[in-house]
Amino acid sequence: MKALIHRRIPGTWGGSLATDVYLPDGPGPFPVVLERTPYHRRGLETLAPRFVEAGYAYVTQDCRGKYDSDGLFMPLVHEAEDGATSLDWIAEQSWCNGRIGMWGRSYHGIVQIPAAMAQHPALRCIAPSVAPGSFFRDWLRYDGCFALGNALRWGLTHATCRTQPAMSHFSWDELHRLQGIDQIATRTGFATPCLSDWVGHDTYDDYWSALDQDHMYGRVTVPGMHAGGWFDHLTRTQYEAYRAITDRGGSDAARNGQRLMIGPWGHQSISTRGESHTRYGDWDFGSAADLDVMDHELRFLNLHLQDRDDGIADEPPVKVFLMGENRWVDLEDWPVPTAIVEDWDLAGGPAGSSDDWGSLRPDGSAAPGERVFVYDPADPVPTLGGAVYWGLEQRGPVDQRPNLKRSDVLSYRSNPLPRSLTVIGDIELSLHIACDREDTDIVARLCVEEPGGAVISLSLGSLRCRYRDDPTSATPLEADTPTALRLRLGQIAYTFAPGSRIVLSVTGSDFPRILPHPNRIAPLFEGDPLIARTKILHGGQYPSRLHLPVVEGL
Repeated sequence: MKALIHRRIPGTWGGSLATDVYLPDGPGPFPVVLERTPYHRRGLETLAPRFVEAGYAYVTQDCRGKYDSDGLFMPLVHEAEDGATSLDWIAEQSWCNGRIGMWGRSYHGIVQIPAAMAQHPALRCIAPSVAPGSFFRDWLRYDGCFALGNALRWGLTHATCRTQPAMSHFSWDELHRLQGIDQIATRTGFATPCLSDWVGHDTYDDYWSALDQDHMYGRVTVPGMHAGGWFDHLTRTQYEAYRAITDRGGSDAARNGQRLMIGPWGHQSISTRGESHTRYGDWDFGSAADLDVMDHELRFLNLHLQDRDDGIADEPPVKVFLMGENRWVDLEDWPVPTAIVEDWDLAGGPAGSSDDWGSLRPDGSAAPGERVFVYDPADPVPTLGGAVYWGLEQRGPVDQRPNLKRSDVLSYRSNPLPRSLTVIGDIELSLHIACDREDTDIVARLCVEEPGGAVISLSLGSLRCRYRDDPTSATPLEADTPTALRLRLGQIAYTFAPGSRIVLSVTGSDFPRILPHPNRIAPLFEGDPLIARTKILHGGQYPSRLHLPVVEGL
């Protein structure tokens, strides 16, 4: 292997991008894999042998404004321009045979769709994984709720300056108590322009639209391999990119060439060679989960960059890990065309019950009624597992019983299931609520209660109520007036075993995953908090229902 270190690619703005190149032995030219990063390209050199052994020239690059590259780092702002510039430079090199692919995870994946928009003739495929398509909806807000764990943990670690992380200056509790985002600059001694923008633009507007990839998918003309994990907070994006490019990509090659792979992993726990990740959270998924995702991605790259087909061209385009049964299943599409949505009504507990549980009923028998929780922003429900960012200690499938004991968490469960139930697809929750404040957050989790009593989180979602109809405009709640909500609780592929129970929890907070809502409409980190009293209505005129896509015959 030969290394060409610290090459400079001239940028259109007058600066240059620091770039390293790793070449196979031999005369070349070679197909190329490009990976762009804000986390320092030198940290990627351990991947070089894997690509070089497969016959690729491997090119790594610091994003604009990070480490050795010139300019100012503004997340997502320059990636289309700099991606196209980099493709031009690579295609002109004597060691490039004119066929380039892009590969990478998280932010390394984000940069690929903008680069593909240029429709560069040398770019033949992309392989983004665990990458957000909408910075607003998937990364910095969760359907309106400010994603504190993402925005400030990632922003203070990676987006504030060229090399220095600022997260060490703050604890989670201190971030909760910030009185305005300017306090960050005061404490750290340097400005955080992107954080100020992220906080200041609390409603979806032109600022966010310019960064989103939703409008880019129709201009993608190359095949793509999209990988993610059931417990990664960005799984929705992997599905949406696959679906959107399949439906409206800019060429037949793009529309017919998308692939999707979702396993039992989190954002940073995708299994690769030498890094077994069969266990996540409280669950061990067995040997089937120990799949080398990079090997699967290399098969895809080989097909499109080297015309090497080991059978992957004839494989179904979607591959997901079916939790509960702990096996991989191949699917012809996503969502599963044969899935049938089953509705489970939220209801009060069984007559004579001595516990505080509500019930989930599949037969539409919920009687009119209500249950109430009181949310105090000074005492938020702590984040406990789920599809959350790496900055939180407990992630993935984690026992929820400590939180279910709280008086501000409402819980609903089914009777023990008489037979297995396989759920694959998008989980949604329709609620009717009545709150005594002009705005509040609703957080819900789908769980399974195992026969031994553990209640394990499978998926979760949240909604800032004033954005229930439209993320671009706020509609305050009318105090104590029944209001319909629709929450998206993520995606799963899970088989509930006979004897287990379906469990749903509903509350008003999830800290530090989301910033505790002050229960009033005010700029983020401002406004005196209020206590909110929220009713969950059920039955009769105001039904509340959990919607599960059920699949049989797999």
